[in-house]
Amino acid sequence: MYRKKWEDLLDPKWKNKLVVELEDYDWYAMLVKLKGEENGIKLLENIANTNEVSNRKGHSLLANLTASGEVPMALTVYSYKAEQLKKEGTPLDWFALETAIARPNGHAVSKNAPHPHAAVLFLDFMVSDGQQIMSDLNFVPASTRMETPLKKCPD
Repeated sequence: MYRKKWEDLLDPKWKNKLVVELEDYDWYAMLVKLKGEENGIKLLENIANTNEVSNRKGHSLLANLTASGEVPMALTVYSYKAEQLKKEGTPLDWFALETAIARPNGHAVSKNAPHPHAAVLFLDFMVSDGQQIMSDLNFVPASTRMETPLKKCPD
């Protein structure tokens, strides 16, 4: 099976058709790390120089611009937002190039929380029953036992 690669974006057919989130420094850094520093930087520079990649602020904006057809392809859309729009009937789909780059999020309890016991109960809920609620809202659950569209991403 053919796997889409970052190098595929060097094709001039993507000229003025790509957009990336302006402040995705962690995505950029991880892609550079995966490709090797010199090769990664060179690849991203070549993609940008060949195809004049547009920068926009906001992941939801990127998803909505892509869904509306204003932007043919956004490189850094959150999968949950694409799934939400897709389930609403928006003509949008998503895929991952090579190894998907994920941005993990966490939960924490403040040392000085006004109701620390309630905060701990909420955290417990978030890592148990809340996982299904997150999944139902098309967010990616932390539990690897739950089905998620990210499981279709290439390793």
